[in-house]
Amino acid sequence: MAPPFRSILQRSQRTILRDYDIRPVKRRGQNFLVDGNLARSIAQDTLELGSRVLELGAGAGALTTHLLPTAEMVVCVEVDRNLCALLTSEHGELPNFKLVEGDLSQLDWHGTVAEVGGKPVIAGNLPYVLTSKVLFALAELRAVTSGAVFMVQKEVAERMIATPGGKDFGILAVVLGAVFEIKMVRTVPSSVFWPKPDVASAIVRLVPTANWPDEEFANFTATVKTLFGQRRKKLRNQLRQHFDLSGAEVDALAADLDIDVDCRPEQCSGADFRRLAAALAKRGPA
Repeated sequence: MAPPFRSILQRSQRTILRDYDIRPVKRRGQNFLVDGNLARSIAQDTLELGSRVLELGAGAGALTTHLLPTAEMVVCVEVDRNLCALLTSEHGELPNFKLVEGDLSQLDWHGTVAEVGGKPVIAGNLPYVLTSKVLFALAELRAVTSGAVFMVQKEVAERMIATPGGKDFGILAVVLGAVFEIKMVRTVPSSVFWPKPDVASAIVRLVPTANWPDEEFANFTATVKTLFGQRRKKLRNQLRQHFDLSGAEVDALAADLDIDVDCRPEQCSGADFRRLAAALAKRGPA
């Protein structure tokens, strides 16, 4: 029988990991969050956006433990079988807990979100190698989620909130910024993890702002990725190379859209990219 919430909350993550003889698996990049106060704060940040939660990479349940007493439903995704056994043992009898044993790199995102019900909040401590994949999946889920609260490497968080003209401004900032309001909530020292990672982390919150038509957003994303593939190359040259425009067509497009085609992608705003992508789509394939 699952222990009552009070009992679970009184046990530290280190104690739980020791009780189940769980040690970090290096090949999975596991770093367990062992700071209960931080886990509680992340849970509060998450539940402010909604009462149904899809938790990615639940691990030993550091965040799960603080979500369950209040959340209407928590669906946890975890790939490690030993951790799945731990989560089932600790929370399996609770009516607002479900476990999906699966790999985030192969997850059926829309199916899993539907399993949570409503428009869930997506939360979790994202493994570095899958961070971009998860963030782009979130962008595709923008119409069916209430937002997200993630722990990511600090350098990734800085790229997410970057503004035009800076070295960190790129695909993440443009694509995510087009459909989410993004805020870095707090930075996180490595000391809150076991084992301690070599880099600092940060908590980011993403709240949906605009739900673009799927076709327009897909075209926008593809255009942004193409142009940032050569981020040091001027737009003028890229439009000729990748979109088969003549010099005169590039000049006409620049005048129509009020875009400086002699700048590089990192110097353009999200609005510039949206106008450019829409105009290129009207021309049809190169």
